[in-house]
Amino acid sequence: MAVNVDIVYKTVLLILNQQQRGYITPDEFNKFGTQVQRTMFEGYASDLNQQYRLPQNDTEYGNRIKNVDQMLEPFQTIGPATFNIDRFTPPGIATIPAFTQTFIGDAIVSAFTVTTWTTAQSQNADIKVFLNGAEVAAGLYTWSSNSNILQMLAIPAVGDVILIQLFPNQFYRIGSVIYTNPYGVAKETEYIQRNELIKQELSPITKPTEMFPVYLYEQGGLFVYPTTIQTGITVSYIRTPLDVVWNYTTGGQGQYIYNANGSQDFELHISEQTEIILRILVYAGIVVEDPSVIQLAAGIVQAEDQNEKS
Repeated sequence: MAVNVDIVYKTVLLILNQQQRGYITPDEFNKFGTQVQRTMFEGYASDLNQQYRLPQNDTEYGNRIKNVDQMLEPFQTIGPATFNIDRFTPPGIATIPAFTQTFIGDAIVSAFTVTTWTTAQSQNADIKVFLNGAEVAAGLYTWSSNSNILQMLAIPAVGDVILIQLFPNQFYRIGSVIYTNPYGVAKETEYIQRNELIKQELSPITKPTEMFPVYLYEQGGLFVYPTTIQTGITVSYIRTPLDVVWNYTTGGQGQYIYNANGSQDFELHISEQTEIILRILVYAGIVVEDPSVIQLAAGIVQAEDQNEKS
């Protein structure tokens, strides 16, 4: 069961109102909620790695690895990878841009501010930049996802067309890579590092084959060997959480009215609802410039973190 976004937002507002601590808008809440969820989600993966190094309790509810893995379960998924030129694109990484924006050069400006999508949407996404139809190499521009500003290293000439594309990226961590051959036989491919691949390909005995394929994961792409494999790759992976959205309409007096259509709940386990609220209050305290809110909420969150790890 997921954490209801409407309950969380109204609880945060209620606490701030009761303590006369200020107010946060829906847009601020959406940004804070998305960041809190992402931070907690990444904490699960970090905790899982840590728990593997600790002695475990065999009781059902005391098994820390099982508990953390249960928190990650909603984000564990599987899907086909898409082949393009020399590599597979893992599922969860968009191959079609969700947003685009075009600018025209004037021989003066080299920095361009994107307004077609929000900075929150930039956080879990990749971009591509094109100049007059040709893709610009990553080293020839810088991109700030916190401000949505593209900085070209060279000033575009008058009439140059600069196109920016945004590709949502929900791929977080790779799990297993499965190759299914034309006869329907599935085989798990082995992860290998490039230096190991070079050594294996030197010998006909160890060289990868379709019976014993291997893969590299570099620069966001899956390189499967032998290179004759260009179809039949399926990937299990952990995806990132969807952005939190408290959608709304505006009433006659300018008030915000919750709209379930277009809203997106937190995807974290229902048991995390209290901590989500406390962590959002930390951000809310920053907005209303009230250090007592920050100290109170941060202290409770820190105490809960220590308690879970002890």
